[in-house]
Amino acid sequence: MVPRAATGTIECHEWKDGRTVSWRLRVRAYGQRYRIDLGTNHEGWSEDRAKGELDRVNEQIERGTWRPPEPIVEPQKSETLHVTASRFYQRKKQEGLEPKTEADYMWRLKYLLGYEPEKPTDSIDVRWVDDFREWLVKQVSGHTKRKLSPRAVNMVLSMLAMVLDDAVEYGQLSGNPARGPRRRLREPQKRRTFLEPDMVVDLLDAAKEWEGGEQEATYGGRALLAALCLGGFRISEAIEVPRSHLDIHAEVLRVGKAKTEAGERDVELTAFLLDELRAHLAGTPSRLGRRPTPDTPVFHTSTGGQQNASNIRTRLLVETVDIANKKRSREGKLLLPAKLTPHALRRTFASLALTAGRDVSWVMAQLGHRDARMTLEVYAQVLKRKRVDRAQVWELMRFSDEDEQVAGVGERERTRAA
Repeated sequence: MVPRAATGTIECHEWKDGRTVSWRLRVRAYGQRYRIDLGTNHEGWSEDRAKGELDRVNEQIERGTWRPPEPIVEPQKSETLHVTASRFYQRKKQEGLEPKTEADYMWRLKYLLGYEPEKPTDSIDVRWVDDFREWLVKQVSGHTKRKLSPRAVNMVLSMLAMVLDDAVEYGQLSGNPARGPRRRLREPQKRRTFLEPDMVVDLLDAAKEWEGGEQEATYGGRALLAALCLGGFRISEAIEVPRSHLDIHAEVLRVGKAKTEAGERDVELTAFLLDELRAHLAGTPSRLGRRPTPDTPVFHTSTGGQQNASNIRTRLLVETVDIANKKRSREGKLLLPAKLTPHALRRTFASLALTAGRDVSWVMAQLGHRDARMTLEVYAQVLKRKRVDRAQVWELMRFSDEDEQVAGVGERERTRAA
């Protein structure tokens, strides 16, 4: 059987500039089709020259001496930091981010990608991370119009470390150059604010006085503050929890929506807090004019709706602190912090629980923490206290199945409710 004669075609392509023409060949050889790029008219190629090249190639194909051109392999470009960070963020979004966490991530990524977003990820080293840190120190926050604080700089560096963890997993880096304490700025030690036991009592008394005025919209302010101080709830948890999650007989309040898995928990209620909640629940029907439903928030408004966290911060706390401080000023006592926050009341719970002898792991479980840092920072401050009214602490923090005497402090380690 006589093999088919080698054939081929000439192709030309005119460029948009109207002056340039590209020439190439298409041939069949060894059972395959090949395209052979020749060049442009500016490089001396023309139809006649292309015909001559086609004849030469066909002759080599017929003799079996023609070798197809080697494919051009372009070097693979390294992935940029922008791509690596974007993939990290998209993965986190798919896993599910709370709105506040998503906003926090976007804030950090704004600074992370404001330096050298096109930097090849596989070329990032310790020196680059240190240069990036020095750049961050000079940046100004758009919100405060001040330079970034050491804590803010460290937050962005932590985001970089998380992004580069992905690069390590994908084999782009052998190790994470953003990890390690030397990459961080030293943060000034902050004293964590919390209330002393007598301050808690005065704050609750002030809330009761405040409720006696024209504050109908936020009925239950005393019970709410008691829950924050003696239960360790986040403000969002306290205002959202429905009546169906409160079990007075089991002495627990179930938190069903939280930031972390550890935040989904049953909070054990002290005897003092139970009394406050019983009094609060007893007055609910008369305030609402009807019986509450299982979905009615435990700490509701006068119409049975959910309270606003901003109102609690800017009205309830501010005004009750003012009332309490007027009383304490007359008595010559230390004043409550003027800018008292709901988070300071969470720390108050931690300090009271630890002073009452509760185990650190139990306190963490009550707070819904997986990271022990805040709990241990408060614990360190508690250990330094020389004088504290332990009898008053025990009155606030003992459980109904415990001895009323202060001698019972620390005798039994409570376990997390199932």
